[in-house]
Amino acid sequence: MKMEQSINALLMDEHDNVVTCVKEVKRGQSVAYQDGAALRTLVAEEDIPYCHKIALEDLAEGAEIFKYGESLGKLVAPVKKGHWVNDQNLKSVPRDYESELAGDDFVMQAKQSAGAPDLAPFSFWGYRRAEGRPGVRNHILILPTCACGSECCRIVASQVRGAVNIVFNTGCSDVAANTAMSQKVLTGFACNPNVYGVVIIGLGCETVPHAALREKIQKMTSKPVASFGIQEEGGTLKTIEKAVRAARDMAQQAGMQQKELFPASELLLGIECGGSDATSGIACNPAVGELSDILVDMGASAMMSESIEWIGGEHILAKRAATPEIQRQIIRVCEAYEAHLGAAGQDCRAGQPTPGNKAGGLSTLDEKSLGCIRKGGTRPIVEVLEQAARPTKRGALVMDTAGYDISSVTSMAAAGCQVIIFTTGRGTPTGNAIVPVCKVTANERTYRCMEDNMDADLSPIVRGEKSVPEMGRALVKEIESIANGRLTKAEAFGFSDIAVDHVCRYV
Repeated sequence: MKMEQSINALLMDEHDNVVTCVKEVKRGQSVAYQDGAALRTLVAEEDIPYCHKIALEDLAEGAEIFKYGESLGKLVAPVKKGHWVNDQNLKSVPRDYESELAGDDFVMQAKQSAGAPDLAPFSFWGYRRAEGRPGVRNHILILPTCACGSECCRIVASQVRGAVNIVFNTGCSDVAANTAMSQKVLTGFACNPNVYGVVIIGLGCETVPHAALREKIQKMTSKPVASFGIQEEGGTLKTIEKAVRAARDMAQQAGMQQKELFPASELLLGIECGGSDATSGIACNPAVGELSDILVDMGASAMMSESIEWIGGEHILAKRAATPEIQRQIIRVCEAYEAHLGAAGQDCRAGQPTPGNKAGGLSTLDEKSLGCIRKGGTRPIVEVLEQAARPTKRGALVMDTAGYDISSVTSMAAAGCQVIIFTTGRGTPTGNAIVPVCKVTANERTYRCMEDNMDADLSPIVRGEKSVPEMGRALVKEIESIANGRLTKAEAFGFSDIAVDHVCRYV
C-alpha cells in the first residue's frame, strides 16, 4: 500500500500564493501542503530554510505576495514557482492610512472565535488590595528613583525575603516628556496589584527626588511606602541599612496577609511577543488569541501592545474595534508612529523585521504584524491606551507602545497586569520582577534548545497533532496555575528586565 506523503508546508489561506515550510526542504524535494480537502505538492527548485516561504506559481517583479489572505508586500525581483520568497526579494509597501479610516456607521466586523462556552470560569487565590484588582504575588518592591539608586535597591532586595528590585536606567538629565514617562512607569509599578509595599531609594539630585515620588504614590494607593535619599542619609551603607529595616518590617506585615479566592474576571492579562518567527503567526499567537478570547468571555481583561507591530495589519486589527472612534484610534496610532519616526528621518521598516525575525522566515513588517496581531484574539476592542496607562474598561484592550518587547512588558506591568504571556519563535529569557512572565513557543527546536526558559510547548499545532482551540484551552490552565502561585521559569530564575521608552534623547 502506498504511503500518503507527509505534509511539510502550511497554506494559511486559500488565496495565498506562498506556503510556509515547517521542515527544511532541499532542492529537488517535494513540498506537500493541504489545500482544503486536497493534498497538493510542488518541487522545491532551491533549498528552503525551516519556517520560510516557497512560491506556488511564477510571480513577476511587482507582484504582491499573499499570506493569511493578506498582502505581505511586493516583489522587487521575479520569483518562479518552487523558489524561495524572502526579505531580499520581498519588500513592504507604505500604508494608505486615510483610506482605512471608518465613518460613523462603522460596526465591529471581525469574525469571532467560538471560545470555550463549556469551560467554567476558574478561580484563583490572590491578595486583596484596597484599590483595584487583587495581586497574584505579594512583593515588597525596592524602587529606585533613578539609575543612581539602582545598585542600593539591588542590595536591599537581596537582604529581605519577599523583596524584589528593578534596575532603572533613567530618571535624570531628561526632557519633560521622558520624565513624565519615567514617573508613570515608577508609580505604575508601585500600584501594580502584585506589590504589597514599596521602599524607594533616590540619590538626592535627580529630576524627581524620592520624597516627591513617595508623595505621588501615596496619593494613588494606601499601600505602605517608605523612601530614603543616599545624599541625605550620608552614603550608601547608611541608606541600605535603613531601607533594609523598612523592607523587613513590610515583609513581616505582608506575611500576615491571607490569600482569598477571586474569580477569573479579576485578572488583567498582558500579551506580548518577541523573537518572532513564522511559527509565531502560524500557531503560537493564534493559540494565545484563543486564550485571550476565553478569558474575556470569563469577564477578565486582556491587553495587547507593540503598536509598531500592528502596521501592515492595522486594517485587520481595526475591524475588532467596538466603536467607530476606537477604529479610528487604532489606525491613527499606526499613522502617528510612522510620522514620529519620519520626522527624525527614520523608517520603521529599517528596523522591522529584526535580523532574527528575517532568519525565522518573516520577510516584511506586514508579515510580522499580520502574525503578531493574532495573539490579541477576536473579541471587540473596548479601549486604546497610552503607554503604561491603567485601563478604565474591562475586556479586550490594546496599548500604544514601542516595538521593543521588554519596553512593552514594562508598560503593561505599570498598567497593572498581574500576569503576562509572552509568545516567541526564536526564544527569549525575558522576565519581570513584579509580574510573572509565561513564555510559550510553537517552534519545537526552540522549545528543545531553550526548555529551561520556555513554560509551554505549542509545537503540536504545527505538527498537526493539536488544534489551535485545544492549545488555547491548555493555556487557560497554564494561566490559572500561575495565578494560583506556580512560578514561571523566568520568575524562578529571578529574571528582571526593564526598559522605559523615550520620546527624546538625554540632555
